[in-house]
Amino acid sequence: MAKKVNTATFKFGGETLKFTKSKTEAAVRYNPGMKPASKRSTGKSKSPEQLRDFEIVKSRTGIDKKLDALREKPEVSVGTHVWYVNDEDDAAFVPTGYLYVEFKAGSAEEKQRAILDEFALNIREMVGPDAYRVNTTPESPNPIKCAMLLQKKRIVAVAEPEFVTKPATNDFNLPNGKFIASQWHLENTGSQIPIIDIPNAVYGTAHFRRGADAKVKEAWTYMGSLGSSSIKIAVIDTGFSTDHPQLRGDGSKIRNTFNAATRSADVSPWFQASDGSRGVFSHGTSCAAVALGAWDALGVLGAAPNSRFIPIKLDVLSDDAIVKAFEHALLNGADIISCSLGFPKPVPLSTWVFNTIRKVASQGRGGKGTPIFIAAGNANPASNNQPRQVSDFAAHPDVLCITASNSLDEASSYSFYGANAFMSAPTNGNNGVGITTATVVTSDGQTLQNTYTSGFGGTSSAAPLSAGICALLLSANPNLSVEQIRSIFKQTTDKIAGGYDASGRSPYLGYGRVNALKAVKMAIQLAGGGGSVTPQPPTPTPTPQPPVNNPTSSIKQGKVTYKFLNVRNAPSTTAAKVGELKQGDVVSLLEKSANFWKIGPGQYVSADYIQVLASPGTTIPPATRRGKVTSSFLNVRNGPSTANAKVAELKQGALVTIYETSSNGWHRIGVNQWVIGTNIQEV
Repeated sequence: MAKKVNTATFKFGGETLKFTKSKTEAAVRYNPGMKPASKRSTGKSKSPEQLRDFEIVKSRTGIDKKLDALREKPEVSVGTHVWYVNDEDDAAFVPTGYLYVEFKAGSAEEKQRAILDEFALNIREMVGPDAYRVNTTPESPNPIKCAMLLQKKRIVAVAEPEFVTKPATNDFNLPNGKFIASQWHLENTGSQIPIIDIPNAVYGTAHFRRGADAKVKEAWTYMGSLGSSSIKIAVIDTGFSTDHPQLRGDGSKIRNTFNAATRSADVSPWFQASDGSRGVFSHGTSCAAVALGAWDALGVLGAAPNSRFIPIKLDVLSDDAIVKAFEHALLNGADIISCSLGFPKPVPLSTWVFNTIRKVASQGRGGKGTPIFIAAGNANPASNNQPRQVSDFAAHPDVLCITASNSLDEASSYSFYGANAFMSAPTNGNNGVGITTATVVTSDGQTLQNTYTSGFGGTSSAAPLSAGICALLLSANPNLSVEQIRSIFKQTTDKIAGGYDASGRSPYLGYGRVNALKAVKMAIQLAGGGGSVTPQPPTPTPTPQPPVNNPTSSIKQGKVTYKFLNVRNAPSTTAAKVGELKQGDVVSLLEKSANFWKIGPGQYVSADYIQVLASPGTTIPPATRRGKVTSSFLNVRNGPSTANAKVAELKQGALVTIYETSSNGWHRIGVNQWVIGTNIQEV
């Protein structure tokens, strides 16, 4: 018997996609008039899910055997597996049995027919010259395998299986629920709010200032989503109640649990006191929920409720355990790390720990760098209940040290402070109120009780809130480097309270209070502009665009002479990096200042790596070719190949300017922006 294949990688729509076979779902199509009558619902079971004329069949185990048995039934015309794209299990794709096959121009018709006969395919429609819509027969390989085998044939240009899946609409509704308004840190209306753990009690309006929040709900609305499930946040803390609805989500939220002290997968919040009694650490559960808690029936959720969760338990601070915790996050693909722990006394990190954090911060995410959010720390008995300078993790130069502001937009008086303070985030403090989120308790030392509180706070809450907002940025633009993430936050914070120096930094609030809406907007602009996560059409900012000048223009042009060239927001090497050019890129040179060329609004490059191509008075001819996207969507890549990174996406009907066409048929539509020419109609 042939070995069953659980994954399939092949070209589809000009890209190489990986499909994964569902372990619990299959689909069947019945012969006309032979579908079994549905059993009367008892209220305990739902009717089978339908995808067009397919019925989804589910089984916790043995789906292959169940599918084989269904295929033997006379009433079943087609039985097939359900597939998911790129290991994302949120949208099922069912092969219909049809394929689109396109042969290379000029190939002999008899050779085309011979290949179709080889795979026992029936021609259902002539789509165009050398292009057919075909269907499989009982003698054919399954549609997925058939496409993979056809793509290996020299004269086959395209072979793609047809799928049926549920359409995604562009509708987006903000989360709701009884206690959605209690989460003032997501949106502060200035109104009183119910307290989740005290029945019939409220926090009055004296505790709030309208707008003293992180603008998270506004960011969701702007994005049209609650973030991407492909983003993974590692939370390093003292333990987690992984059965809490906030952390469990739909059952697929938690990934790669790790106990750094015991090298096990046990991340439970239990601890044993000195008198032998058992208790629970609730801190980690609350921290994780603030960052990524799933939207539940009560309307409680985190800043990035769709994000995956890597729980890392660190209940003992030893160099070995700390290193293992951060390395686990790195090795398991964490996009973001949040840690609200610190040493009881202001001690420096060991060299080993310091270097490990530096390695994770710089090497994570395939070299783009991992943003690490660290709580600044709070006044406590160890500090004589007085705030002090940040130390240990929070003082590391490669992390984002997060301080505290409150529901009145004041700096929280307990927060540690210092030169490494990067920004603040809303939490409790002074006359403000706490954060409504998940918690866990025990009444008998034996069982965990998953519940909620409106009293969480400290910089322990500010750091994961910032991490969750960062997940929204990476949902909008997954290609951001850690330097770009820092630059975005630095430029988009709100300057609440006072005490900022000439560089815009405060030792108590960093560069200001985080603003998720502004940060997400800038992340999307860097991805390609527009007001949605899928920009249309791409007009990257601040990535410089090629010149489109009128015939009377006399702007100088310059070409990048080094393999890469940083674009900065001011004419200085100390200014923030806002983009990058590659060798050979051509840009407009607007004016020269301090040996820097200005190439656009807030965009400067070193003149040392620019070759001036046009002298003053030279007319630059305008681009004359235009094209329209003919496919339902079209990926924009940073080079003329599907192997290059995706930087944006166009939708059907979008108009673009074509600056050049590569030898393999790709059109350049901007600086480092290429689209495949087969899906562009010149107009």
